[in-house]
Amino acid sequence: MLEVGCGTGQDALALAGRVAPEGEIICLDLSRAMIDEARRRNQGTRLPVTFVQGDAHQLPFEDNAFDRCRADRTFQHLPNPERALAEMIRVMKPGGLLLIVEPDHETLVVDTPYKDVTRRFLAFRADGLCQGDIAHRLFALYRERGLTEVGVEPMTEVATDYAAINGVMGFDRGMRTTAEHGVVTRAEAERWIAYVEEAARAGHFFYAMTFFITTGRKPA
Repeated sequence: MLEVGCGTGQDALALAGRVAPEGEIICLDLSRAMIDEARRRNQGTRLPVTFVQGDAHQLPFEDNAFDRCRADRTFQHLPNPERALAEMIRVMKPGGLLLIVEPDHETLVVDTPYKDVTRRFLAFRADGLCQGDIAHRLFALYRERGLTEVGVEPMTEVATDYAAINGVMGFDRGMRTTAEHGVVTRAEAERWIAYVEEAARAGHFFYAMTFFITTGRKPA
């Protein structure tokens, strides 16, 4: 199995037991720091996992090398997801299965009474990401590249802990950046931030975003 965009290897280490003892997981990431940390975490485990630094747009592997390929929250960061997808298909064996998991930032919701401000903020945020809409584009990309048995499964992430999700998503910083670009006013931004912080204290903050799990098979 190949994992593209493995980060610190958390998913690969969890999956290793499913491929052992005959199989192996090859994990690739562009970041040398991530690969070094993944190797450190894997020291002494004897798990069938190998970490490789490399670029998703130019995979350093031969054609038809892997039975399975996966990427989880990687394609949203890629300058050329079409090229990366073609590379993953290239290195898969005929009949191999491809799985990509991505959040669809255009499905993100935050419950506030300031609907127009929220919509402007979230649209600006999604448009500013490298590939904020890639999750719902993958179905067409799979089909266009000849994959069969293409399927999509939605999975919605829900959070009611504002401090935790804000630490990941940076809503307060993002809203202020949106104001700096003139998409909302500073007053609107501060009112919105004050509301979600008060909602958190009152115990009714709500956030959700849908992820799409897209699978497909390389023709035999």
